[in-house]
Amino acid sequence: MRRVLLVLGSVVALMVTLHLGQQVLECQEVLSKRRHRMMRPENEELVMVDSNHVEYRYSKEMPLIFIGGVPRSGTTLMRAMLDAHPEVRCGEETRIIPRVLAMRQAWSKSGREKMRLDEAGVTDQVLDAAMQAFILEVIAKHGEPASSC
Repeated sequence: MRRVLLVLGSVVALMVTLHLGQQVLECQEVLSKRRHRMMRPENEELVMVDSNHVEYRYSKEMPLIFIGGVPRSGTTLMRAMLDAHPEVRCGEETRIIPRVLAMRQAWSKSGREKMRLDEAGVTDQVLDAAMQAFILEVIAKHGEPASSC
């Protein structure tokens, strides 16, 4: 009796496994047909208006410099010195940009997470565009613009 139940259980498990495998193949086929559609950012430029109604335009072509370093290495002093120049804008440390970039890197390193994102149509190009737009938005809305903008 136990043998019969064991064989029956094995047959059921095999059938379920085959069925799930077939569904995965069908799902991959549907997803591969959708891959040609790519999401793109709608706006390539971000326009900000200050209190004097002066427009400042920010785009991904703008030259940006990021100051980075380990704690207590002089990065805050460097930022303050650069920020004193009228044509340079540094602003305070946001701490959000390194954290978001770390999350992005973690998603890429995790095989399982990368597969899930790819299956959902969130490719590396989509993530890069989202990161780019987010960072530009943070920079544009963080502090007063420099006179050279």
